[in-house]
Amino acid sequence: MTQKVLVTGSTKGIGKGILEKFHTENWDVCITGRNQKAMKDIQNNLNNIRGNSAIGLVADLCNNSKANELFQYINQNWGRLDCIVFNIGSGTGTRGIDTTFESNLELIKLNFLNTVNQFKFLLPLIENSKNGGSIIFIGSIAHNFNVRAPFAYSYSKRALNIFAKYQALRLSRNQIRVNIINPGHILTEDGIWNRRKGDSEELFEQFVSENIPLGNIGEVEDIAKVVFNCASGSLTDYLIGQSISIDGGTSILK
Repeated sequence: MTQKVLVTGSTKGIGKGILEKFHTENWDVCITGRNQKAMKDIQNNLNNIRGNSAIGLVADLCNNSKANELFQYINQNWGRLDCIVFNIGSGTGTRGIDTTFESNLELIKLNFLNTVNQFKFLLPLIENSKNGGSIIFIGSIAHNFNVRAPFAYSYSKRALNIFAKYQALRLSRNQIRVNIINPGHILTEDGIWNRRKGDSEELFEQFVSENIPLGNIGEVEDIAKVVFNCASGSLTDYLIGQSISIDGGTSILK
């Protein structure tokens, strides 16, 4: 039986890379995002590679009705999930003590509270899996290290790490494995590091040499491979409740 995965926020960046990795490994995939064209392009491309292997729904999952719509859509099409990768969030925002209450609250909602809400809506689909299943949250090394991110973003990712560990303990009795992956500085096509590299190659290389011990910035594939290996059990089925940093050594400098 072909295994099924949902990757939220999977029309670009890290989420898209994770989705493509699962598909390459012969999983059926569910795409979500807010861009109709991007979602359809990815769906058509993957189905051309392997027929009827990709479904998708355009949805802003910060909206309860859309989160429920996604649950109903997957339940009607597949009836279950073997893995969910929660990949929604943003570190964009102002930094420092003068950041407004409203701005902080929006970041906390986006990076933590909305993810918890989506988790509650979608969990029954994993519980329907006969194989126990796996849940992966995408966090950030900002949860525990100063990488000059807005502090509401850092606190939100810290809360998400704690939430993941509590859920790992609770769901382990049902053979559902929960872990959280915390990326460091990752180069994505539409991300901040690609823009900064375009602005000044020299300053970009200086940042990398000073902040990443391995001497090169991370790629989407670095995250996708770890997510897949943790989720699929190809690494081990004995991994639960772990917070894993993928950062080229940035966190050991802090």
